[in-house]
Amino acid sequence: MTSYKKITAHVVVITVLAVIANVIALVIYRAILPAPATFSPFWYSSVIELTAAGVVAAGIVYYAMALIWRGKLPSRNVNRDYAWLSIILLVLSFVPDLLLPFSTDADNAGATWPVVAALMIMHVIPAVIAIVGFVYLNREQQELASEISSGLGK
Repeated sequence: MTSYKKITAHVVVITVLAVIANVIALVIYRAILPAPATFSPFWYSSVIELTAAGVVAAGIVYYAMALIWRGKLPSRNVNRDYAWLSIILLVLSFVPDLLLPFSTDADNAGATWPVVAALMIMHVIPAVIAIVGFVYLNREQQELASEISSGLGK
C-alpha cells in the first residue's frame, strides 16, 4: 500500500471511531438531558458531520505537520507539537458552546448548562481519539513522512 493510501486509511479509521464514540455519547445525552427536537447540536446528522469534518481536518493537520517538521524543522517533535496544538484548539472550540445559553436564536432554545457540558464532552471525545490515534498509535509516522518527502524530492 502506498504512503498516501496508508495515511488515508489511518485518517478514515480514526474518523469512524470518533464518529461512533460521539454518536454513542449523543444517544446517552439525548436519553438523559432535556433538549427540544429543534436543538440542532443534538441532531445525529450535525454530530456525525461535524465530528467527521473535525477529525479529517485533524488528520490533515497532523500529516502536514509531519511533512513540514521532517523537512524543515527536524529538531522539533511533531507529536508533542501536534498534541499541544490539538489541546489549544480543543479549548478554543468550547467558546461557541459556552455562548449557546446566551443566544437568542430559536434553534438554540434548549441550550441549558448541562446540555452545554454534554456538547463540550462531545468535543473532548473525538479530540482524545484523534490525539491518541495520530500521535500514540501511529508507529509508522516517521516511515510515512520519510517516504512522502523522498517522493516529493524526485
